[in-house]
Amino acid sequence: MKLLAIAIALLPLVLSYEEDIKRLALENPNLYDGDILGIAGPYDSERNAMPGKKYRWPSAKVPYVIDISLAKYHKAIHEAIADYHNHTCVRFIPRTNEKDYVKIFYGNGCNSHVGKAGGEQVMSLGKGCHEVGTIVHELGHVLGFYHEHSRSDRDDYIVIHLENVQKGMESNFEKLSPSQNILLSPFDYGSIMIYGNKAFSKDGKSHTLDAKNGQTLYYPYDKKGMTESDIRRVRMMYHC
Repeated sequence: MKLLAIAIALLPLVLSYEEDIKRLALENPNLYDGDILGIAGPYDSERNAMPGKKYRWPSAKVPYVIDISLAKYHKAIHEAIADYHNHTCVRFIPRTNEKDYVKIFYGNGCNSHVGKAGGEQVMSLGKGCHEVGTIVHELGHVLGFYHEHSRSDRDDYIVIHLENVQKGMESNFEKLSPSQNILLSPFDYGSIMIYGNKAFSKDGKSHTLDAKNGQTLYYPYDKKGMTESDIRRVRMMYHC
């Protein structure tokens, strides 16, 4: 009984630790917006909703390979892929000899290029990145989507608390100008492409972004997959 009581008492600490691992995996201080390896196209091109047309995947087909380092996470990866296959015309196809493709591997945190970068491009699913929602999020970057909280119209929907942001991470909350993005649908608080209330928080507790309607903002790993709005955007981008 004593051991059971200790285990119950420690459970909140264990859950908090696991939450921190998943959150910080999406908040790499050395990457743009925490999980973006590079911009597929110039900053002043079409962005948040989609990069320039040449950075989209032809015929909505994305060749990919899964590195052996992720062997035990195939189920979660395929569940995330199925979210796109079941709701859109996009198809992630095992690579044969395609020049442009995505290599999914166990790297440092969760990150990806945005859109088709050309040649082999990598998508990392490291420690803390194996929830289906997180993988759907990174695949969203692969298709060409940036973060919902970076939209040019975000100030109409969310409040950013820069005073609560970890020092040196403020640039992760820069928004796009209207000329830098094409908004395919209204702002979506539940989008798979939005971060949670404590993104880049200085203490892991203080809110750095809040919805103006009071709605709680959740991280990708807390979600099952795309919302109807996310699905609509993918269909519009790839002319489904």
